[in-house]
Amino acid sequence: MLRRVGEEGDILTCPYNLSHQILRCRFQVHLVRCRKSHPDAKKVVCPFNVTHRVNEQELDWHVSTCSNRQSFEVFKSSDSHASGSSMSNTFNDNGTEANSTWQTANTSFELETSQNWDDLPSVPSYNPKAYAEKANVLRQPVGMKPSERVAFRNAERKRLQNL
Repeated sequence: MLRRVGEEGDILTCPYNLSHQILRCRFQVHLVRCRKSHPDAKKVVCPFNVTHRVNEQELDWHVSTCSNRQSFEVFKSSDSHASGSSMSNTFNDNGTEANSTWQTANTSFELETSQNWDDLPSVPSYNPKAYAEKANVLRQPVGMKPSERVAFRNAERKRLQNL
């Protein structure tokens, strides 16, 4: 079944102004603009989905019931199984998880590798003009004056005959 733009699932209501009905594809842009129009609104961003804006008092409830929490829990459980540790579901006063996997990963993540790019031999950078002069390709005299084009074409004939 094809869905048409404007069906009920494609239109979302703005948390800053309930009379604003926005298409899902434009919702993030609208939130940024509408936030500027309502600077005194006491809305906070959900830690699982940036398009979820809720009142400060409702954040704890929203975090516990957020539909996007499942994908985070799957990520967290797969990461904790890989590292052999388990995380608890404790939350700070502002509703963010106290022992969050993504916070830990972003602050203390180091990639272990045996490669050292400083030890690689120095290689000259790629020069497309030098390559084209030696390769069996047709070149065009782009942006040259008429006298330069004549000289270029004569040099190209000699170059292609020698290849």
